[in-house]
Amino acid sequence: MKKTAQLFFFLLFAVQVFGQETTLAISDFDAAYLKEIKTENNALTERISAFPKNIQDLNKQIGQAIRNNDDSKALELAYETDKLYPNNADIKNFIGKRQAKAQDYSNALKSFDEAIKLDGKNKWFYINKASVQVENKQLAEALKTIEALIILQPNWSLAYNLKASFLRELNQQSEALRAYEMAIMGEPKSAQIYTNRGDLYKELSKEKEAIADYKKALQIQPDYSRAQEKLNMISKTVSEKK
Repeated sequence: MKKTAQLFFFLLFAVQVFGQETTLAISDFDAAYLKEIKTENNALTERISAFPKNIQDLNKQIGQAIRNNDDSKALELAYETDKLYPNNADIKNFIGKRQAKAQDYSNALKSFDEAIKLDGKNKWFYINKASVQVENKQLAEALKTIEALIILQPNWSLAYNLKASFLRELNQQSEALRAYEMAIMGEPKSAQIYTNRGDLYKELSKEKEAIADYKKALQIQPDYSRAQEKLNMISKTVSEKK
């Protein structure tokens, strides 16, 4: 699985979700990605604040179970919450995330489908579903999920970036480059996207294009260390060839 796809699987657990999980710090994410995650965290916190008190109390218990590393208890409480407060997309999504963490991918996908059915406008539900499909080696299905997301969010650069990573995994490099181009044209502008395309150019032995993309990434975010490290490495390689 390509690095971007791996990161999105981590993102499955990084986004603050129902249950008040702690956000994971993943250095590969750039400022644009982290801002998108924060925006969703804030929106989710607001939705949770509107839950009935008994559901919020259960939510706190789930959060404590997670802090205690008691995954089975967290999932048990989530199921109880779902019974008391059915047809809530965030709860379905959270259950799917916990099921995925337990490697119960079949049921996780069902839970994400239920979440999408209840709230088809939440782009993170599609991301979560696609990430589990990749982890379950269902790349073609994951690609379809992301394409559905792109129909929903036709200008969201992060969706095209993920599509490109799936296409790379399927060895469809030309199509991946086209997806990266769409990602670069979209919003938000992301140093990570340029860095990912630079990595693909490097794989294709197009060092000049790779260097240009790493430099563009640093123009967007000068402190993005991943781009700087990649630029240093490839510049050294090119210099040694001369």
